[in-house]
Amino acid sequence: MLDVTAVRQLVFSDLYLGHPTLEDRFCDVPGAPANPLCASAALRDDLDLLIGVCKAALAGPRAPARCRVAHDGVDYHMTTMVTAGGQVFVLRKLAGTIRSLAELGIPNAFIPALLGRGLSGLFLVAGAAKSGKTSTACAIVKERLAAHGGVALTGESLIELPLEGSYGDGVCYQTGTGADASVAEALRRVLGSGAHIILLDEIRDQESAVAALRASIDGYLLISTMRADSATQAIGKLESLAAERLGAVHARALMADGLAGVLHQQLGASAKITLRTDMLMLKEAPSARSHLRSGQYDLLAAIARQQMAVLIAASAAIPMAQR
Repeated sequence: MLDVTAVRQLVFSDLYLGHPTLEDRFCDVPGAPANPLCASAALRDDLDLLIGVCKAALAGPRAPARCRVAHDGVDYHMTTMVTAGGQVFVLRKLAGTIRSLAELGIPNAFIPALLGRGLSGLFLVAGAAKSGKTSTACAIVKERLAAHGGVALTGESLIELPLEGSYGDGVCYQTGTGADASVAEALRRVLGSGAHIILLDEIRDQESAVAALRASIDGYLLISTMRADSATQAIGKLESLAAERLGAVHARALMADGLAGVLHQQLGASAKITLRTDMLMLKEAPSARSHLRSGQYDLLAAIARQQMAVLIAASAAIPMAQR
């Protein structure tokens, strides 16, 4: 294993820690000879300290299945699993700062559309697990506040990134709803707060999809995430979830009126390509909204390509000194 003596020195996506008989393992360590990578003996003392931190977080009558823990100057998202062999802690490092959209790899051509003053409705950041969706969603909130001012409020089951603070004339407040709270419950808590930007957890169930779509037509900008392989797949998935409660016709009508756009991102296959993105904006696209209303999602991909070509051409026309 890589020659380190402290967990904080390693870059990884997830750490599986504390199984009674299986070795502790790190996933997605750059340069590692295997994935997952077994922990070395040199890390044993630090791993034992980290296990102690995790166990301490579970003390009390209502031990959380997910929570935030800190060790050696690093914050982690901790999920507890009870396996056939015993208890396991799954840890993921939390970023200490929120990077800009450009730093995350979002194309410069897309950024003006993401920061447009009049954007409202439901905006989805879609992608696979561990593709950086939450980082992108937080960056959108941060840069919109810096550009336009206003108030943003989050409804997060577990606060992961340090978004609370002032940005230009804008301010963001982060609220934790608890690990068991749904997007729908988070919305009920934050609506009526006066905020015009609301950041929500991942939409993954029927109740959350319906609540987000109903709120999307009330003048807010709702930003959320969803697991999907493309922008159009995210739209189809959103309809499928909402239609179980509302019926397909009503769900499509809400999407046509309230869905602001979808940004899909995926990590690149090589070190030179860190992020690949495609985007579909809907508010100023009547033909796209018409396709949404009729359920013709196969036609949206062509519109997305046309939009991206226009954005790229417009970006290329701006003098380098003004970018």
